[in-house]
Amino acid sequence: MNIFNQFKKFFRKNQFPILIFFGLSLLISIMFPTGFSIRYSYQLDDIAREPIIAPFKFGILKTEQKLNSDLAEAKKSVSYSFKRNQDIVDNQLFELDTFFIYMNDIRIAYFQYSASQDSLFDNQYEPQVESFENNLIADSTAYYALYDEFLNRYPYQDYQINKNQLEQLIGINQEILDQPKNLDQLKTNIKQICLNRWAEGVLDIPLPDVISEEISIIQGGELIIGSARNYNDILRVEEKNKEEINSLYSNQTSIEWIVGYELVNEFIKPNIIFDRELTEKNQNEKIARVPLSQGVVLEDELIIDANNRVTESVLLKLKSLQSEYERKGYEKGTDKLREYLGAYFIVSILLFLLFSFIYIYRKHYFQDYKMLFLISIVVYGLILIAWMIMNYQANAYFIPIVIASMLLTVLLDASISMLVSIVLILLISLLIGNNLDFAIMQFFVVFVSIYSVRRLRKRRQIITTMFVLLSSALFVFFSIMLFKGIDFLDSNYSEIGFFALTSFLSPILSFGLVPLFESSFGITTDYSLIELLDYDHPLQKRLIEEAPGTHTHSIKVGTLAESSANAVGARALLCRVGSYYHDIGKLKKPEYYAENQQGENKHDSITPNMSAKILKQHVADGLDLADEYGLPSIVKDFIATHHGTKRMEYFYQKALNQSTDQNDIDESRFRYHGPKPKTKETAIVMIAEAIEAQANSVKNPSVEKFDAMIEKSIKDLLQDGQLDNCPLTLDDLRKIKGTIDGKDGLIPVLSGLYHSRPEYPSGKNDD
Repeated sequence: MNIFNQFKKFFRKNQFPILIFFGLSLLISIMFPTGFSIRYSYQLDDIAREPIIAPFKFGILKTEQKLNSDLAEAKKSVSYSFKRNQDIVDNQLFELDTFFIYMNDIRIAYFQYSASQDSLFDNQYEPQVESFENNLIADSTAYYALYDEFLNRYPYQDYQINKNQLEQLIGINQEILDQPKNLDQLKTNIKQICLNRWAEGVLDIPLPDVISEEISIIQGGELIIGSARNYNDILRVEEKNKEEINSLYSNQTSIEWIVGYELVNEFIKPNIIFDRELTEKNQNEKIARVPLSQGVVLEDELIIDANNRVTESVLLKLKSLQSEYERKGYEKGTDKLREYLGAYFIVSILLFLLFSFIYIYRKHYFQDYKMLFLISIVVYGLILIAWMIMNYQANAYFIPIVIASMLLTVLLDASISMLVSIVLILLISLLIGNNLDFAIMQFFVVFVSIYSVRRLRKRRQIITTMFVLLSSALFVFFSIMLFKGIDFLDSNYSEIGFFALTSFLSPILSFGLVPLFESSFGITTDYSLIELLDYDHPLQKRLIEEAPGTHTHSIKVGTLAESSANAVGARALLCRVGSYYHDIGKLKKPEYYAENQQGENKHDSITPNMSAKILKQHVADGLDLADEYGLPSIVKDFIATHHGTKRMEYFYQKALNQSTDQNDIDESRFRYHGPKPKTKETAIVMIAEAIEAQANSVKNPSVEKFDAMIEKSIKDLLQDGQLDNCPLTLDDLRKIKGTIDGKDGLIPVLSGLYHSRPEYPSGKNDD
């Protein structure tokens, strides 16, 4: 009964995580293959686990290459359908006639205009000169109006000829004294060339686009079938036009040749029009009749015996069998239900391992619903991508598992990322058909990616990571080839190509997504923390200018905290940033803090109670400043917890000494409001802050004195219960203290910051 109550309490307390667990298990299991899909899922060169005998007769599916080839041949065998359009020919002939009518009319109008000019010149001194002027105006207006109308209807730029050439042809270019050209003859020649081409037939699509050997043309209600090579496209038309123009006008520099060639190309339009809809309909009908199978496997025929290697032909038979099962639905309803339940249980088991790890070792993530939701989104998103890739029959190595591992490493931590990646690889390996090679390669590259970005500090590390992952992908791929004894020349390099490309690009894609997840889930990554270390940050600039002693104190605390964090595997960068901002509340009244005082001590003139009130206020002031300057919540935790609920011992004792009745002293007035640290990082900063404050008062510092001081400070914090809510163990505290010959911990840093210095003859220290 007690156990039942414990479970009941657990479920009531963790309703949301449990809901996410069951929901995620259901969503993933729906996408999973079941039954025969799993049973017959082999890869090339795999070893068969059991004999496989055909349960029924089925056709052997063609390979993708063979099927595509057959489909292409079927498509090619369908004649392209066209229609001969006489209306286009009639319309173009009309336009050609109209074009030359315009040119003749312009020529006549121009000659009349020129004659009027001559008459006016000859009769300029005659009494009737006004009538000649009127005639000139009328003829000039008629000529230019007609010319403009012609140019508007037939822009000479569209005909690849210039205005001078056009005017020379018409005979209105005064700079050229040649005899007017015979427009009627030119029109006759152009028309004949056009008619020749139309009689041959001009297709409206390029000949290379016609993949069928024959084409069918509907002409006057009759169907004519012939070779596409017997007809012209635009390119062939231009070649033939040039040959005919050459035969008519031998001088290629003559105006008739130049203009004639351009005009004939312009007026010839395709008269055999492609019927795309009918062609595609006929092609689809022919493609639909192409058989998908080649050969047959009989019932009870042995496909492969146990412990034999899966060859290409065997693999094709297995895929055909799997496809036939899925197509016909041979399995019973009860079998399908059992298989779906099995898929759900398998998924649930793997997710249970993940959620259990988070609950036991990362409980703050388990209790933070946003973080748990983030992990679930990443897991489901990758499974969904894998499912889509497999459904579209794309290469499995396009599945970007590395992106998930790098994202979670940067956003959360390496341990979470490692376990999520393991679960993802196992799930996706099952999803794509028990592919052991895929799992091995992904395991290796994922672990390398997590190691590469676990402590990302500089942007150039991204470039380094890209090439490291590329090298890792190539290494593990060729290692598997060596293990299987596969000849490098016979290998499928498309897989390694896809895998290497995905691995190489994953860092760019991962870090491109980081800002999105940061803003959506309120996460502060190392990138953001590095920006807060900049002394150009407004709060850091204020500390340097208004409270330089506090700034120096914060820097020292940061150095101590970072070294301590490294000693116990905590987030060292976060500890340094938290240390830099933990005392920003002192900016409100910097002169009341010893590190900023120069001579006068403000507390000498006020009561211990008032001193305690002022000192406690710097925590609240710090939180207000943090909100004002938009500091992340993870940094604000250091401001709130760096003193916990500690007692201000100096002022408490001062109050006791000044009081006649010690019972009148309220101890709570001399304690900070808290809360106490809840994480390793906030606890480390509390310890570092206390140690740094005491280290300044150590006379003739030595390792022994620092050791004793650290031991006493940590003991006092433990006895006062300040470390009760944080996950630091006694072993962690020992590591935090450090040793003189070690690299991490408090003692090595204190020895460097506060080492004793020898007396030089001058009486001054040189360093």
